[in-house]
Amino acid sequence: MESLGGSIDSYGGNNSFGLNAEVLSQDFEAGMTVLADVVLNASFPDEGIEREREVQLASIRARRDDLLPSTGLLMRRTLFDGRGYGMDQLGTEKSVTTLSAASVREAHRRLAVPNNGVLAIYGDVKLEAVRAAVEKHFAGWQRNDAVKPGALPGAPFTLTDVRHVNESRDKKQAVLVVGFPGLTMFDSDRQALDLIQESCSDLGSRLFMRIRDELGLAYYVGAQNFTGLVPGYFCFYAGTSPEGAKQVEEEIMKEVAALREKGLTPEELKRSKAKIVGHKKIQRQDLGNLAMHTALDELYGLGVEHHEQEDALYEAVTLGDVKRVAQRVLDSGQAVVAVIRPE
Repeated sequence: MESLGGSIDSYGGNNSFGLNAEVLSQDFEAGMTVLADVVLNASFPDEGIEREREVQLASIRARRDDLLPSTGLLMRRTLFDGRGYGMDQLGTEKSVTTLSAASVREAHRRLAVPNNGVLAIYGDVKLEAVRAAVEKHFAGWQRNDAVKPGALPGAPFTLTDVRHVNESRDKKQAVLVVGFPGLTMFDSDRQALDLIQESCSDLGSRLFMRIRDELGLAYYVGAQNFTGLVPGYFCFYAGTSPEGAKQVEEEIMKEVAALREKGLTPEELKRSKAKIVGHKKIQRQDLGNLAMHTALDELYGLGVEHHEQEDALYEAVTLGDVKRVAQRVLDSGQAVVAVIRPE
């Protein structure tokens, strides 16, 4: 791939795993040959497994020193009771250490099958040439009918109170994350929640101006909306001093109450729509990004044309929608407050 000026990479995410490759259009056949070889003939040699094991263990250990993702994981682990999205993508030191090469091979054999995946090809290529190449390289790819795409283990979590969880690190700073049960990616309210996230993460947002500029309590502050195949989460986060963590929590809860009572202003909603729609238009200019997103949309059941409808879905959100969704999701009586502070 390097000799072609191309690239090939793999990923493992919250809901899927896969491969992506990019080559020049004149090298399409060569790129497809390599991609198919990796998919169909993966060998997972022991030495390769051991090398990746050490890399993954190093990533897990290094992440302990990064307070924001560590606090986010603490919140998720509590919110989801250690299951589903409450588990760490990287695993734990114990699970990665004990993972066998045989189990990796078995997972690939069971899950990397044509009835459990989507192949997206974008670029300056001819449709018939693409069809012929796919049939040539993947004609012998065997199905596994025991795999049911979209089948989800476990039941949705429930939360009936406010739970406070704390950990300590050898750091001077404190990080706080306030998480709420969220929505699925199929929920018609997800766009409104995205707009609330954008508004609360803006450098000119009420949250930023109040907590950071007026009170001087935070180094950074923002929000995240995570939607999944099953309900995800919505959270607010802030980096602060150890003595300021409690006041930051109070200010975030005040903002939650304000969003539930009044929603966003017309100006805030307009700015949030412009930023999200503009960002998505820029993303769609990149073929690799477009191929990845359409493949995932099709895999998850949203449909390959979902991206063509996204802009209109965001533009259709009203002030009333935002207020209603804030009341639906941001319940100050059902939350997890996670804090990591100095030892």
